[in-house]
Amino acid sequence: MSETFPLSIPYSTAAGVKLESLSLRRLQVKDLKVVRKISDKAEDWDDLLIARASGLPPEDLDGMDLADYLALQKRFQYLTGVVTSSENADSGAGAAGEVVSVSAK
Repeated sequence: MSETFPLSIPYSTAAGVKLESLSLRRLQVKDLKVVRKISDKAEDWDDLLIARASGLPPEDLDGMDLADYLALQKRFQYLTGVVTSSENADSGAGAAGEVVSVSAK
């Protein structure tokens, strides 16, 4: 099963293939296990999971428009539990949690 993610700004990969959308397959537990072996830092997983789901090498994601990338990144952060709701995805809360100011007194 896969879903199509339309790109708001099409781009070309390093091989010259023009992409107007990405076909994203559903990820499995084994995908997350592979990514966790590469890096134990959740903030490093976005590119790797997007690459695995799309079948693109991580380097081909570099040419993607930032707005498209951020939409995909938010989706994968939600799936991996880095962000637990779409509200937190926009608030600046990340893997370390929300930043709270503390008095120096």
